[in-house]
Amino acid sequence: MHSAFFYHLGYECERAGTLQILTGHTVGSLVALHDVYKLKLKANQYGETKGFEISHVIPVQGHAFIGLYHAENLVVAPTHLNRTHGTKHYGGGLSISRNSLVSKHAVAKGAPRKQTVERIIRFLGEDVVAELVKVAKIQSTQRHALTAWLHDHLDPVVPEQRDYLDSLDGMTTQALSALKATLEGKEGSRAFVVKTTTYTASDVFLLELERHSTYRPELAVVVSILRKRVAPFTSQHLSRINLNAQEQQAVFDVLHGQPVEAIQNVLDEYIARHTSVMDHGERIPAYAPIVFNVVSRRRPAAKPVVVALKTFRSFADELDEHVDYTPLPVLQVHTATYEADPLPWGR
Repeated sequence: MHSAFFYHLGYECERAGTLQILTGHTVGSLVALHDVYKLKLKANQYGETKGFEISHVIPVQGHAFIGLYHAENLVVAPTHLNRTHGTKHYGGGLSISRNSLVSKHAVAKGAPRKQTVERIIRFLGEDVVAELVKVAKIQSTQRHALTAWLHDHLDPVVPEQRDYLDSLDGMTTQALSALKATLEGKEGSRAFVVKTTTYTASDVFLLELERHSTYRPELAVVVSILRKRVAPFTSQHLSRINLNAQEQQAVFDVLHGQPVEAIQNVLDEYIARHTSVMDHGERIPAYAPIVFNVVSRRRPAAKPVVVALKTFRSFADELDEHVDYTPLPVLQVHTATYEADPLPWGR
């Protein structure tokens, strides 16, 4: 099987020292594993960058247990976060006990990769592998000669060529031919150029959260929070999500087994950071103090206030000053005689 995917499995088995990291695989689980492998290739732009690696939930170098090479136990994550994570395990994942390892399935360091691939096929079952190739459309017969030639001529010690080795399975036959021509110095008009789509760390994290939510339904809450913050603005949610360094670390941790409750404070801060949207989708601008540009006019200089001090006068003097000396009219008393009927009781 001259497929880059199976050569990749051979590399992982050699790294773990055993074929048993592939224990329990079915056609369906192998298809899921192939999807993880393809996402890593796409995220790295088929060898153009090295920003992403396949990380283990349960580490493959654990003391009592070793992590299985299953999609449920793997996360495509930024390289720097994977390297600093080391062999920590927060919970979840798939593993087997080191006590269950069988010597006949051991893979020695430096073992010929082709032989390791043949052993993998026998370990998984030829019928299972044949069905996987059919379902996942892993083309082997049409591209056998090209893939075999490239595996023989690409040097895994050279970083750029090692990246090409990892990306062979995701390349078209035409791209493989162009790569072969480039290595032979016959590129001409067929020079090897990989057309890629740029994936940010936020893009990959969202895709991995959605994938892992099929194994851990509680992760759907995190996906909902990330998507809801950008939903009113675009149908292409993926490109609008932008996680800062703290948020990336939190999502990395929760993908590696941390409970959602452990990163709730980070999610709350993310919501607060993106809460600039009203229910009807109107963006509320960030607060800015209102500044009034008022043109001030120069006022004429105020005249000095003159205060006249009055000479003190008594209250009586003030009253005398306002007394009106017009003589008052003399009231006359009228003495006319009035006649009146006698009172009733005087009669």
